[in-house]
Amino acid sequence: MKTERQTFVVHTSQPPVVELDADAGAVYVRFKRARVARTVARPARSMHLAVDLDAKNEVIGIEAIGFDEFRLSRLLRMADVEAPQVDLSEARFRSVAVAA
Repeated sequence: MKTERQTFVVHTSQPPVVELDADAGAVYVRFKRARVARTVARPARSMHLAVDLDAKNEVIGIEAIGFDEFRLSRLLRMADVEAPQVDLSEARFRSVAVAA
């Protein structure tokens, strides 16, 4: 994965679905369902952080691995993702298990 510095904007007003795997310390913040065309790594000191984009360069989701706790707003800032029309307080959270 190539590391880039570019701000991406979420073009939906729908709140994300946050998929959590607490055992793995992993989270995926999903803004929409689509095929991933590319993944952009984001530099982060304490975790793996990446943004998945579709063929139109629109944000599908943000992946973070290696956290103890997080805030959605901070995760978006760290990933250089803006979601001006999204009410993050309406996000839905789901527990998932990452396949080994």
